[in-house]
Amino acid sequence: MSAYRPNVEQMIQMGFFAKIRLALAAMVALSKNIVDPWGQQAFQWAMDGWGIGRVARRARNHPGGQQLLAERPMLQLDLARYETMPEGSLGRFLAEWFRTWGVAPFLPRRTPDGELEYFVDRLFFTHDVWHALVGLGTDLRNELRFLGVLLSQYSSGSAVMALAFGWWKVPAQYGWRAFFAMPLEVWRFYRWGCAGKDLCFIRWEDYLELPVEAIRAEFLAANRPEIGECKGWPTARIDLPPQVRPPRPVEELAPSHS
Repeated sequence: MSAYRPNVEQMIQMGFFAKIRLALAAMVALSKNIVDPWGQQAFQWAMDGWGIGRVARRARNHPGGQQLLAERPMLQLDLARYETMPEGSLGRFLAEWFRTWGVAPFLPRRTPDGELEYFVDRLFFTHDVWHALVGLGTDLRNELRFLGVLLSQYSSGSAVMALAFGWWKVPAQYGWRAFFAMPLEVWRFYRWGCAGKDLCFIRWEDYLELPVEAIRAEFLAANRPEIGECKGWPTARIDLPPQVRPPRPVEELAPSHS
């Protein structure tokens, strides 16, 4: 299975059962290296090809989608340049978000061939832009909330699978109360995402120097769900989840004899 690595042309032609095999091979690759470029791309084609195909067809009748198809811009995040942008701008906020959460931009891919491959890549590269824009970090609980937003925008088999597996990991990190609360939280963020504008066809490249709060007001719905650490909009700062206090050294715990 580990030697099974078809290229993109072969992935595009695959039927249902071949994509099951592809998904298994991708999961094996990602279990060894979560940032394996082939594994990420293969898993996306296997699990999301159908849903992204609907996005590509929808683009033909959407003004923003038509512009993307005509110009085929490739969003390659240049964090060093974004750090020099004005405080509170989308670009500056993206640079801070990536640095704070320890996230590296996705590696470049080949030039897309066809509408479907273009949107497979486009949604891959804009994933973390959406993540930062909606004000959610990459800790487990916020990842699951974010998947609710993602599913409000397009059908994603990988997001559904990540929700199922991630949900079962919640008790170990947050307790059983959070486990039972998580489905409602994801549903709230899904409904909130549905109330906003279509994020699939926005040229984020054109908005990097604009205030992030103005962009949120333009594209996202009001009344963002107020759940736990999500109560406030982070602008030029990121609200990190509470960190476990490290244990004190034994010397500090010992009684003083002075």
